[in-house]
Amino acid sequence: MKPDNTTAQVDFDFLKTLSILYVEDDDEIRDLLTRFLRRRVGALHTAINGQEGIQAFREHQPDVVVTDIKMPVMDGLEMASIIKASVHEVPIIVITAYSERDYFIRAIEIGVDQYVTKPVNTDTLLQAIFKSAKNRFHKREMDKAEKLIIDSLEQTIGVLSRAIELRDPYTDGHQKRVSLLATAIAEDMGMPSDTITGIRLGSLVHDVGKIRVPAEILSCPRKLSTIEMDIIKTHLQAGYDILAGASFPWPVARMVVEHHERMDGSGYPKGLKGEEICMEARIIAVADVVEAMTSFRPYRPSLGIEAAMDEIQKNRSKLYDQDVVDSCIRVLERSSFKFWG
Repeated sequence: MKPDNTTAQVDFDFLKTLSILYVEDDDEIRDLLTRFLRRRVGALHTAINGQEGIQAFREHQPDVVVTDIKMPVMDGLEMASIIKASVHEVPIIVITAYSERDYFIRAIEIGVDQYVTKPVNTDTLLQAIFKSAKNRFHKREMDKAEKLIIDSLEQTIGVLSRAIELRDPYTDGHQKRVSLLATAIAEDMGMPSDTITGIRLGSLVHDVGKIRVPAEILSCPRKLSTIEMDIIKTHLQAGYDILAGASFPWPVARMVVEHHERMDGSGYPKGLKGEEICMEARIIAVADVVEAMTSFRPYRPSLGIEAAMDEIQKNRSKLYDQDVVDSCIRVLERSSFKFWG
């Protein structure tokens, strides 16, 4: 172990708040580094192999794990792989020799955060611990801030959604049900969680532009005339205008203005086709059609889920995205999915 030569870049007060797990099978090295670390961190837990390391990790839930690689019973990388599988965000620092390049490559594949080469320089080790822990704490704070922003956006979107449905009583709950189905479709398609969140929230306000449509048209108990339908169609651009200035982390305004576009270009308001339509809008389009057909309207009864499934299958690739249709069918055929949940 090289002499202690720590620099001012390390915040020792912060180190004193940390819990560290140190795993090393060599008694001499473990004793030396244990004495060094114990004076500088808040709590130090040790283990002599990967198997004991996993037990200690589960018991103490440390902020950072420092481990040697080559150890009996279970090596450090196997331990790191198991820990990362259960708590991915925990930083793991491996101590490695230059001759262990194969292990180093494996460490990268596992997701090890940093490595310190042998012989261990205590300054380098402390900086690695400090940097790894700081990154983890910074990510936690960012995640908290992001959650607060999303919670605030959800509340705002919820208010907008309810305001629309108060003006359009015949479609009460429509946006919520579209959101439920659109979210399930996006999940079935394996979309990233952040994209799914955007689709869930965007579909909750996909008809926000109806705020600008006269109430007597929205609540008309008969089938609308051509002129009245043309007025209804203006809700797409109106919705875009309302939402375009908002700083959403998702393309919510595009979802709103494009959800009546169709794959063959026969939709509105712009006659977009295929890839010109954002995927989020393609998902909402299918969910919107299915919900509308299965819901009661004052000028017609519910057409039923079979008719809705027939509609999207019949127009798969023509009007509706084929992958979205396939996912929607899978979702609707599941006994676990409750469309009216």
